[in-house]
Amino acid sequence: MRFLAAPWIGMLEGGALLRHAAHANRCARKLEQGMKGIAGVKIVHPVQANGVFVQMAPAAIDALQARGWHFYTFIGSGHARFMCSWNTAEEEIAALVADLRGVCAGD
Repeated sequence: MRFLAAPWIGMLEGGALLRHAAHANRCARKLEQGMKGIAGVKIVHPVQANGVFVQMAPAAIDALQARGWHFYTFIGSGHARFMCSWNTAEEEIAALVADLRGVCAGD
């Protein structure tokens, strides 16, 4: 059991857990800001942590997934959840937003 606790103790004592969580939360807010104003994309819940919940056309969801983006969808509702993590890069956010703009514009 002590082997399972060792990494957690290090993350808590060294502050890594809070730093990584803060980074993921900042990335989610940046993603939300990038998604705002894109025609056909509606933010359905305020960003309070590291997830962004949106509603968009099923065709846009399919097109994003065809471009290689992985995210959770809610069956038949047109809702999707985008999650940011400790290793999300700002370049990835910019690329996702650019692809989402292109998909929603019909590119």
